[in-house]
Formats: sequence, structure tokens, C-alpha cells
Amino acid sequence: MLKSFSNKAIATKARAMYGERITAADYEELVKKRSVGEAAAYLRDNTHYREVLAQADPAAIHRGQLEHLLRSLRYIQYRRLIAFDFGQQDLYQYIYSWDESRQLVAFLRYLGSKHGEQGGEPYQSRYDRRLAEHASYDLERMVTLKSYQELVDFFGGSDYGRILRRFPPDADGQLDLGGLERAISAQYYQRQLDIVDKELGGGAREAMRQVFYRRVDNQNLSQAYRLKRFFHSDPGFIKESLLPFDTPLTKTIHQMAEAENMTAVHAILDKAKLTQGGSPEDTDFIETAVQRIRAKQSKKDLRNSGDPPVVLHAYITQLEIELGNVINVIESVRYGLPPEEIRSMLVL
Repeated sequence: MLKSFSNKAIATKARAMYGERITAADYEELVKKRSVGEAAAYLRDNTHYREVLAQADPAAIHRGQLEHLLRSLRYIQYRRLIAFDFGQQDLYQYIYSWDESRQLVAFLRYLGSKHGEQGGEPYQSRYDRRLAEHASYDLERMVTLKSYQELVDFFGGSDYGRILRRFPPDADGQLDLGGLERAISAQYYQRQLDIVDKELGGGAREAMRQVFYRRVDNQNLSQAYRLKRFFHSDPGFIKESLLPFDTPLTKTIHQMAEAENMTAVHAILDKAKLTQGGSPEDTDFIETAVQRIRAKQSKKDLRNSGDPPVVLHAYITQLEIELGNVINVIESVRYGLPPEEIRSMLVL
């Protein structure tokens, strides 16, 4: 009974938090601002970001500081939601698991860059202290390591360590960053699916599996499109570069990989109703399309799902999309883009 009550509380609270989101009227005010400081002041005084900006001085804050503060709201809201839960703790840790995996990927990119093992610029990371508190490894120590071998030794016999040992540097010391990122992401999704199978049953289990399959699809959709459009990769390489899960869009994505040209790719996307506005000529076309797909599905889950884990995931997704919108507005204001151009970039 206690677990059932706490799960229902999560869904109720998530929907209430969604009601505090930034509105179309708020965005309209933000796109008219003329500086980062003006945008920060509006967010502090008129939106749910007031909590993380309460002590900030809009006149003095720079863009990097502002973005870091804005991102922290995601962790704060997430902790408030899962505080209602008295069981199934693994089920509700997926944000920390995802973010720690992204920190590892970012650090691997650093090691693989000209600054990494050549003793160049030190690694810079603005990870939130809340992630450091909940990561499965010592994040603060990891970012001080100097070489790939040190990283392998650091992770030892853990899942991350086993992945790293599968991808040693080549004879020239180069890392297979694509292979590493794919393996780390695949491990993350497989773990989440295993947790769902263990801790949920019936319709809730299947609904939550579909949540993660949609995330895999979105990642694979973007990967296949970019490899096809910008790198002209062959179908075999594209398929090998995808996350290895059989998902609802696997067949469609394979068709994209095998398409003769980008006209055929866009026809496949249109037929599958995966284009959500925007021009195919835009370099960020697929990223915008994927974000709009995420926005549409998460809104549907927030309204209609009876499964609290799905509702929580939908709310966090909406918060992530909102954060992306806000950061894009701030960056656009910083560079003086006209309001009409900024509006066209919003995912609503």
C-alpha cells in the first residue's frame, strides 16, 4: 500500500510541476530581451527558475554561469519527485545513470583530443555537484586522470571498465570514440530495461520499456540521418553504428540507411510521420525533428499515462526540452538574433 501511494504521489506531483512550466507568453517576453542579463532577470522574477536564480545578479552573470544554474533545476525537481518513492530505487535513478555516462563520454572525447594525453589544457567540466553525489563512480577523481590507461585502471572490473578494455587505443594512440560512446549508451539502455523487467510488471513494464525504446529510436534516428547526410556513409557502416536494440523504428531507420539519396531519406521520414516541421536544408533539421517527436510523445504521456514511472519520465523530458529552449533563447539574445528567428527555433 505504501509503495502504491508513493507511486501515485509521484505522478500527481509531476503533473503539478508541469503546470508551472514556461508558457508561450513567457517565451514571447524572453525573445524580446536585448541581453543575457535581461533574460536572466525575467527568468528569475517570472518563472519557476526563480529558485535557482534567487541569489544571482543578472547584471553581472555571464552566459556559462547562467546555463549552469538553469540546468540545476532539473536535479532539484527530480529529487523532489523521487522523494515520494519508498521502494524501487533503481527504477528512479535513470537520470543520474544517464548523466554519469555522458560525463564519461565527454571525458573520453577530451582524452582523444589534442589536449588529452599530450598534456595540454586541463579538462574542464561543469557537472553539477548533485551528480557527483549520486554517480556510481568518483566523478571528481575521474576528471583528474591523465591517460586512457589510468581511466581503465580507475574503473577496474566494473561495467565501464569492461567496455574500456574492449576499445584499446590503436597503434597511433587514437581512440574509437564512436565505438566507445555506442557501447556506453547500449550498456545504459540494457541496464534500464533489465531494471524495468525486474521492478515492474504487466502494463507498466511494457509502457516503461517503450519509453526507453523510443529514446533508443531517437538516438538511432539522429545517428543514421547525420551519417547519411553529412558523411555519406554506406548502409553497412550506418547499421553498425546504431544502438543494437530491436525497436519500433528499427525497420524505418534501416530503410534510411539503404536509401539512394537524401530525397529518398526525407520521403521515408515523411511516410513514417517523423518530420515535425523545419526545413530539410537546415543543418540541425534532424535534431529539431527528434526534439519535436520527444515533446509530442511526452505531452501525451503526461496527459494520458496511468503509470507513474512513465509520467515522471515525461515530465523530466518536458523539463529538458524547456531548458534547451531557454538556453537557445539566451544564446540567440546574446548574439542579437531577431525575435522571429528565435521563435522559429523553439520546440513547443
